[in-house]
Amino acid sequence: MKTYLTRNKIYQRQPPNRDAKKVYIFCEGDREVSYFNYFTGISSNIDIIPIGSEEGKSDPVKLKDQAIVYFQKTSLNADYHDEVWFVIDTDRWNEKEKIAQLKNFCLENKTDQNSWEVSQSNPSFEVWLYYHFMEEKPKVQEVKSYSSFKEYLNHKIKGGFDTRKAPIHIKTAIDHSLKHFEKDDKGQPILYTTEVHYLAQSIYPFFKEMMSL
Repeated sequence: MKTYLTRNKIYQRQPPNRDAKKVYIFCEGDREVSYFNYFTGISSNIDIIPIGSEEGKSDPVKLKDQAIVYFQKTSLNADYHDEVWFVIDTDRWNEKEKIAQLKNFCLENKTDQNSWEVSQSNPSFEVWLYYHFMEEKPKVQEVKSYSSFKEYLNHKIKGGFDTRKAPIHIKTAIDHSLKHFEKDDKGQPILYTTEVHYLAQSIYPFFKEMMSL
């Protein structure tokens, strides 16, 4: 069995119970998959299932289509309140209302028992990673001095963000992200904010005690 790290101990990953809540996370990029894989098996009461985009197709509409195919073979359990999440970037996907199409798809499928949600970051998922270590919101001019937010993140976090260890700071990221979160007049996260804290708040209670050991 693989292990995962907490502050003071190494724990064996646990297979989920038969009645574990399932959280399906459709991801645009490999980094998102790697991040959420950290929490796979962290508790037997929740089954976190990161799903990468197919053949590099990270368009929100393509993720929607991927989910349609996926759930033709897999059913959500209403009793255990299974959830479906889409983790997406803002940068170029506002073209042709692609994000709006995905959000409407989630609204159409959402029920009282099973939640379908979008966690959008502006401009990218790296904003969520940034808040694991940084409390203050990034300064626009400072970020502009780098070719991308990814490069900026690697500068701010010594050694870069290690998805094998750094996700342990998920509670810190939730707090920092919530501090700065705002939406624009179109209901989308403003620059250098993210909605991933909503997803994090959904899964964190299942391993909260373990992470504080």
